[in-house]
Amino acid sequence: METLKSVLESNHTKKTKNELIDLLSGVQKVLSPSVYDKISGVEISELKDLSVKEILAIVDQFKAGYDEKWEKSLVNASSEVLKMISLKMASDEEVFKISDAANADFAAELGSIDFATIIGGPLDACVKAQSNASIATVSFINEVGFELTDPNDPASAKKLRMADFKYKKNGPNPDFVSETETPNEEPTIPIDVELSVPFIALLNVPSFRIESCEVDFNVKLNSTYTKNVGSEFGLNVGASGGWGPVKLSVDVSYKRSSSTGIKVEKEYSLGVKVRATNDEMPAGLEKVLGLLAQ
Repeated sequence: METLKSVLESNHTKKTKNELIDLLSGVQKVLSPSVYDKISGVEISELKDLSVKEILAIVDQFKAGYDEKWEKSLVNASSEVLKMISLKMASDEEVFKISDAANADFAAELGSIDFATIIGGPLDACVKAQSNASIATVSFINEVGFELTDPNDPASAKKLRMADFKYKKNGPNPDFVSETETPNEEPTIPIDVELSVPFIALLNVPSFRIESCEVDFNVKLNSTYTKNVGSEFGLNVGASGGWGPVKLSVDVSYKRSSSTGIKVEKEYSLGVKVRATNDEMPAGLEKVLGLLAQ
């Protein structure tokens, strides 16, 4: 349990001038004006004109002139006076003020988000993917559609890889003139046919194209501040008697607890949807393959 003595003996050098004035104001309200004036010699209204060093000297005077009887006056003090003396509630409010959880600047928070990277990153990845797909198409045509003129010489020139087909079909018989002149000949006979076509024309050239790219970016910011303050006051009175004088003992206790909580939640979600399709053959490649097939 915090006492007036422990408060006075605490280190006050880091407190502000207003906090020190509040401390002495609380002491003045707890003690009688005569006691306060006797020790300090300065009225509360005059403290604002003093320096922090001079106010600390007055606090040291109260620490040096401490009387245990002052604790009884502290027990009967109101919560507002206890706040002024202990500065606990004030420090709680200061924590809340510094954290700024009650008035979180979400606009600035959103403004600090690097949207250029978050949204531009997926788009840049799509551009690179499209470029890689085009390079893969060129590599496929170069490796599959062409072959070395000299397989034993890697530096030799390349030629179009052809697919040769041989089959038989019925064609006109050169020895057949007419049924009356050449009755023993057939008008058509099986002939051997050879066909060479570009090998790449028989394959499906991979050509992927990104048709659409959807970027969904969601931000969720929550700021919560909680504060719980509890006070307990206990009074225990005991009396004992006999043939001698009656003895009366009174135990008074006061306990104050305070807890604060600051919770800031940040949630980011990024969804990227990419739709890729097998694109049609480029018009230039289609014309070249058409010419080669003639």
